[in-house]
Amino acid sequence: MISVCMATYNGQKYIREQIDSILCQLGADDELVISDDHSSDATAEIISSYNDKRIKFFYNELKKGVTHNFENALLKSKGEILFLADQDDVWLPGKLEKMVDFMQQGNYDVVECNCALVDENLNVTKEKYYCDEFPQKKSVWGNFVVNSWLGSCMAFKRKVLEASLPFPDKVAAHDLWLCLFAQMHFKCGYTSEVMQLYRRHSNTVSFAGGKSTNSLYYKLSYRAYLAWHLMLRSLF
Repeated sequence: MISVCMATYNGQKYIREQIDSILCQLGADDELVISDDHSSDATAEIISSYNDKRIKFFYNELKKGVTHNFENALLKSKGEILFLADQDDVWLPGKLEKMVDFMQQGNYDVVECNCALVDENLNVTKEKYYCDEFPQKKSVWGNFVVNSWLGSCMAFKRKVLEASLPFPDKVAAHDLWLCLFAQMHFKCGYTSEVMQLYRRHSNTVSFAGGKSTNSLYYKLSYRAYLAWHLMLRSLF
């Protein structure tokens, strides 16, 4: 069983394109688990309009914000292989099947694909997000300093999720936590094939909840917090 986990918040402008690109790749027993952070627009109504039993819709029961909204979706999931999906991207045909095949053939626990950067109208601005450098080419320390992982390009086994839960309370990026933890403890693989359109636009959700992430104080204190929790989790 495959679970695609999506976090939504005021995503009415793009969410239908993304849901459509995912549903056509799911099997009858797979699921699209959506956790909504109490949107004030028509996001929930759009999701409900599908009337598709593979869509499992929940409101976020955890701390408000994209990180714990994703955590809520992951906690509600039942699949043995999990994908993360942003509300405003578009999956290219065959992404799910290709990622699962790549994972199984390499006996990987976590896999990452490439993506193309696009603007709000899906015009390609960069053919490949990863060119010469990709996440697994860097060490855990290298990604700790400057993260190369994209959560929306990931798929991973349930054992990775179970080992990394719960997310530390102040983690500002769910994918950074998952990826660093996975790179430390599990077998990770990367395929250079572009499998999705990664949309960048003016309303892209900020992981810092409105806080500035550019100050030296924030960068140092946040990484100290991450390092502490990664070390603690590794002891058990």
